Parts: sequence; structure tokens; C-alpha cells
Amino acid sequence: MTEVGLRASLPGWPLLWRLPLLLAYLLLLPLAVLAFLPGIRHIPIGAMNLHMWAHRCWMRGLIAVCGVRLRVHGSLPPPPCLVVANHITWFDIPVLHALWPMGLVAKAEIRGWPLMGRLAEIAGSIFIERGNQQSRQRVNRRMAARLRRGEMIGVFPEGGIHPDRGVHRFHSRLFGSAIRAGVPVVPLSIRYWQDGDAHDLVVLGPGDGMVASSLRLLSRSGLEVQVCIGSPLTDLTIGRDALARQARQVVSEAYHA
Repeated sequence: MTEVGLRASLPGWPLLWRLPLLLAYLLLLPLAVLAFLPGIRHIPIGAMNLHMWAHRCWMRGLIAVCGVRLRVHGSLPPPPCLVVANHITWFDIPVLHALWPMGLVAKAEIRGWPLMGRLAEIAGSIFIERGNQQSRQRVNRRMAARLRRGEMIGVFPEGGIHPDRGVHRFHSRLFGSAIRAGVPVVPLSIRYWQDGDAHDLVVLGPGDGMVASSLRLLSRSGLEVQVCIGSPLTDLTIGRDALARQARQVVSEAYHA
């Protein structure tokens, strides 16, 4: 049997070496976390502080270890700004952090996850209880305060992951934080590609666990995540609803390009 034929008969063969490599790479995580310690976290490294630089480097390494190529079109403006992106899978999170270590708005359940919840807190995540008006108001105030302090905040305004491909409606509620803080909104498109749109291969569908999703990801070869960063939306006078529609249009056009 030829080498090509052998690989074809063993679906998911990259998993055999990527999984041990990933487990070894995870052992380096404490080194990255050390950069968040008081006294050293704010040591400047270029345009970032030490903890941000270490965070971005570790996330970029994670993407590479998983065998995914990161291709970025455009560039993020300097903070402060509100980044809004479509959401396909859990892997979108390290993708955004690999661009810039931003404070991501995440569902409150993640806070209770062993290890991952604590790491998300350390990384500056903002937790929201879905369907809770008071929680949404608190999160909006906290987002606006951090934006005023000069931070970059990221949200997935679709309100969750949808199993079917494409960009769905952007909920406008969290756009109010950008209006309050007077900062631009940056629309950002995420698409997974492998000889065509690989949405169905990577999407985190109903009843799909993170472990199963991760194993599928590690089993792929030639997978690419394409990020397209749109021009900042600076006209905040149009209101949050119009701002959300405009951002969704930009993201959708980039996704289908």
C-alpha cells in the first residue's frame, strides 16, 4: 500500500501525533500564567504589556500545534475598540486572542469549568448570564468602563453558535457599551477553510462536547482559519440597532467573499 493509500485508510491519522504534542504544549501553560503575576505583568514589550504578549504568543502557539493555519486580512486598530465577530466554534476564542489579547464576553457557565473557568478569569473575560436583564446591564456597564480605560473588548453578538453556516442576526444590546464609551466598533469575520468552507467540520453543534470537537479538529489536515478585519465603524450616532445591522453586513460580506 502506498503512503497516500495508507493515510486514506486511516482517517484522522494526524491525531496520532498532534494529541501528544498538544498535551506537551499544555505543560507550558504555567509559564504563560506567570506573566500575569503582579509586579511583572505590566512590564512593557512593544505595544503590549508582558502578560498580553505572553497571552498572545501562547494562543498563537496553540493554533499552530493544533495544525491550523491562521490567515489574517486587515489589521486591528489600536485599543480602545469593541470587536464584534461571528461565532462558529470554541476555537474562535484562541483565534481572537492570537490577534490581540482582548477581554471577551463569555457565558457565565464557563466560569464554573475546572481550570478553564479560572484561566478565562485571569485572561480578563467578562461573564454574562444569558436571558438575565440585570446581568446584561452589569456587563454593559463593565464593558463601557474597560473601554474607557483603553482596553479592547470582544463579543460574539449572534448570541450563540448556530449549526448552519453563514452569519446570523447580530443582537444589538452589547453595542451600547461602545456608544457609551465613544469608541469604534470593529467588525471581524471568522471562516474555516479546507478546499472550501469547512464550517460543517468544525462547528460546535447541539449536544457536541468540547472534547469531541477538539479531537475532530486535531484529526484534520490542511485546515485554515481565515480572519477578515473590517474598517472600524465610527458613526455611533446611528444607535445600537443600526450599528449592529451595519456590523453584521460587513461580517457577512467578508464571510461569503
